[in-house]
Amino acid sequence: MIVFNYPCSWPPRVKNGIVVGGAGLTPNEWRTADMLGLNSLVGLCIEQVITTSFQPLSRRIEFEEAEGWENTPESEGEEDLAAEFRLRFSGGKDRVEPTTWYLLVQDSAGDGYDRVTLSPTRDFKDAFFTISKGEWSKKIYLDIKLVSGEVKRVHLRAKLLELSDDAEEFSLYLSALGADNDEYTYPPGLSKEFKSDEGLMAYNGGYVAYSAGVIDLDTYMEINHFQNIWLADVVCYLLENKPCDLFTMHAHAPDWFNHAAITDMDPLTQPDEQKREKAWNAERKMYQSLDEMIGRIVEAADKDAMIMLVSDHGAVADGPPFNPYLALEPAGLVVREEKKAESKGETDGRLVPDYFLQVVNWEKTKAYPQRECYIYINLKGRDPDGIVEPEEYEAVQQQIIDALLSYKDPESGKRPVALALSKKDARIIGLYGDRVGDVVYALNPFFGAQHGQQLPASEYGIGDQRSIMVMYGPGFKKGYRLKRNMWLTDVVPTICHALNWPMPEDVEGAIVYQVFEDPNFQLNEISKLRDGLAEMEKALAQQDREPTETP
Repeated sequence: MIVFNYPCSWPPRVKNGIVVGGAGLTPNEWRTADMLGLNSLVGLCIEQVITTSFQPLSRRIEFEEAEGWENTPESEGEEDLAAEFRLRFSGGKDRVEPTTWYLLVQDSAGDGYDRVTLSPTRDFKDAFFTISKGEWSKKIYLDIKLVSGEVKRVHLRAKLLELSDDAEEFSLYLSALGADNDEYTYPPGLSKEFKSDEGLMAYNGGYVAYSAGVIDLDTYMEINHFQNIWLADVVCYLLENKPCDLFTMHAHAPDWFNHAAITDMDPLTQPDEQKREKAWNAERKMYQSLDEMIGRIVEAADKDAMIMLVSDHGAVADGPPFNPYLALEPAGLVVREEKKAESKGETDGRLVPDYFLQVVNWEKTKAYPQRECYIYINLKGRDPDGIVEPEEYEAVQQQIIDALLSYKDPESGKRPVALALSKKDARIIGLYGDRVGDVVYALNPFFGAQHGQQLPASEYGIGDQRSIMVMYGPGFKKGYRLKRNMWLTDVVPTICHALNWPMPEDVEGAIVYQVFEDPNFQLNEISKLRDGLAEMEKALAQQDREPTETP
């Protein structure tokens, strides 16, 4: 069994298998229980931009006349310029020793500054690379020293985003430092076997840098492709060298892309046709890269392998945000108060009516929202500051439902909430258990973000929240389009049925019989065995009869 880059699969719980990643959305990303929201850490540091301007994720520099550089090639034009900077080790889970790198900018042909060199020293012979505007560097491997004294082997690639003729405008993108170590692989030592000449671990595939506005859409798609190359290289190595009965993996590229660009693809939300076309072209590149990755993985699998490709959700363009407090507060269900900043540096000691400085008054609050679609009741005996008596529980549930369904967006006059159910009733949509909210709600598709808050079959503009499922291999119908509803929980029992594996004790889904060429193949096999056994018993009975007996 190989579990590859599958969220929530780390730490490993398998004994005779392989696990790569699983603590986040990409290998060597770490999301732990003590982190709020979608925060995460990476093995060493996130991506960064070295620039002469002020940008997010950046280290700002100023070029001066180059001094102290050795072995530099001759330039035809202006004097060489140089700068030095300390790497930004932000977003990393390890404390790293300060690391200084050096930049050299040259006017090679007398037509203006046109190339940059990055080096760990002021010696050109030690340089990592020399590139021109728009170029990517080769993949670089280097050692980074931690405060603990440990040395980690990392890799990265760089792209020169901007270099003006006078070097006043300069931006160099450095990918996240992917740590090639054992922290994200089981069994230990496995990562040392991985090799990818062009691929990058890439942390988030370029999504964060694009969202921050420091790279363009084309560069985002290039980084995304480098990540898919790395994923394919490692998976193909595992499939070809580590035989297994079951392989499962996760790739997050479409999810990130929908967050980044689907709003620019939809005429309802992006009136500029050129921007729409640019976003559509980027989506094509994203899927072409994924198709190449999947093709390599399918080719590396056994020719008789059963293959399933499934998405967990679709996406729609951004609608107006819905703040559930605005529905709950007028109904008297929640009370928030402004808090005074704890330090003068934070707000200069003033009361600031800022969302992040508003706190819930638990002594007056009956209900509070959490995550994408849950409302919890502040229940006495269950919650630390509970004020709602258990006998009032269902009445408060109904108050919450009424408040959600009666609220209308003040700008559009439309009702954001499409569905609101009590926890007991939410079982009809598969939600139950201790972690589910006391009230579950869903938004109309023209409100909220790309996914997570709308119903799973909702559509809006070009967007569709429905998932896709593709099955391929021996025993499956060819060219068949399933007409019945299928749920993600149906995947495991269908696999178990196809391979004649035992069903997990806690399986909840149903077998999708309609996808099989012979839905009763197991029953037919049993019938053949029974018929064969009957014939065998008959033959044995004839052999045991006395010679004088009549047949």
